[in-house]
Amino acid sequence: MQLPSNLGLLSLWVLGSMAVVDSQGNTLDYTDSIRALSFGNIEMKSSGASSGEIWFNVTGFAADKLPHVQQDVGIYTMDNLEPLRIVAGLGQEAAQQGKWGDLVYLYNVFSMNGHLDYAKATSSQMQDGLLAAVTKSDGSGAADQDLITEYIKTSSSPALAAAYGSLLTISAASQHPPRWTRKTCSSAHQAVKSACRSLVESIHFNASVKTGGPRSICQSGCCISWSANATFQIQNLYNAANYCVSTCGTATVSCEVYGVSLQGTIVDQCLSNRATGCT
Repeated sequence: MQLPSNLGLLSLWVLGSMAVVDSQGNTLDYTDSIRALSFGNIEMKSSGASSGEIWFNVTGFAADKLPHVQQDVGIYTMDNLEPLRIVAGLGQEAAQQGKWGDLVYLYNVFSMNGHLDYAKATSSQMQDGLLAAVTKSDGSGAADQDLITEYIKTSSSPALAAAYGSLLTISAASQHPPRWTRKTCSSAHQAVKSACRSLVESIHFNASVKTGGPRSICQSGCCISWSANATFQIQNLYNAANYCVSTCGTATVSCEVYGVSLQGTIVDQCLSNRATGCT
């Protein structure tokens, strides 16, 4: 089944078998699922649990093809567990098929809590993540054209291939001004402020104890993450997160607060659109 770019919105249900089906009950195969996600033509729904812990594991895998995607991502999601499971499942299939362009894309979808507005290949949030995955590590800020070409060839969606193609003429240095020089607000990985405000309020009086990883909590299109394992009550994240929402941006926010004490453990805490932090 082919999915044209002008396809109407599909309602995708995540089933126990991890299959994705459309509103007519038709099962979408791997390629169609990637195309639907990248075009923004889906609405994920779940009949199962909405909150819980889940991981996207990539550390040590195909380092030559994924040089900048080598950090496992763990999320405690408050609202999107089943859709994240299927994104992780698609990531596993992408790895098996050598679809590196798809895998980098799915890694970013997962990192942003599976928030569908960000999952569009054309969204600024996705462009930010894809660019980070192809930027050379030599400090030049230049994009690795060979890596981009590889990701274009291994993308299952025309929209995704075009998104990678657009990176051939830009660099990380030109897209974003210098960040984090004695500042806490950032232009990178910005989340919708209303989503962050909702997340911050939901943790305000949450006395649940958090220990170890994953070091992130996400809801809708916003994530709170921190830099080191700690044992603390979730409500201990509130003050720094609320500061970020109150101080940074108007409609969007990305913010890091350094030196936050989580019941004795000093961490850097970030509020952004992904579980992997602000930078």
